[in-house]
Amino acid sequence: RALLKGRWYKLWYRLRGMRFTAGRNFRVFGTLVLSGPGEVIMGDNISLMGRVTPWTHGREARITIGDGTMMDGVRLGCAQAISIGRDCIIAECRITDTDFHSTHVNRRTDPTAPIRTAPVIVEDNVWISLEVGLLPGAWIGRNSAVGYGSVCVRRYPENVILFGNPAKVVAPVPGTEPPTDGPTLLDSKER
Repeated sequence: RALLKGRWYKLWYRLRGMRFTAGRNFRVFGTLVLSGPGEVIMGDNISLMGRVTPWTHGREARITIGDGTMMDGVRLGCAQAISIGRDCIIAECRITDTDFHSTHVNRRTDPTAPIRTAPVIVEDNVWISLEVGLLPGAWIGRNSAVGYGSVCVRRYPENVILFGNPAKVVAPVPGTEPPTDGPTLLDSKER
């Protein structure tokens, strides 16, 4: 049934003129709501649960999701680029590559006030937990896990567990080598 629903969404969005493609074995167990003029590309063996909303906010915006990725209730807002690798597991979270509004003091009076926009990259085999926020410029290294409610705002190494607001490396992923980009929270507790 999920495969049939996936085929239906592929046909429905093509008939509506949306720039959407999905590969083989596209399964939708919940709802897919596309919006915007940008491009959304999903690989093979993608599974969507809950309400997944890949929204683009410009013709040049591009969301790519790698083969074998599972998403449950993910909300994506893209003005430039969001790239999700292969074999990721992504729970209900928010991924956005733009702040949508300027943070400058003149944001209400000057329509040219700058708005931060930077690509978001999630490498292969990443697990993202509930209520996580991936903000402009976030880059999650492969094999990493992002804990509940974390807010990611920069580049993070591979093979680590991230937690907090802003997210910090708290431990290596079991079965991997320890990260090499500085001490972790666990290191400081052991001292």
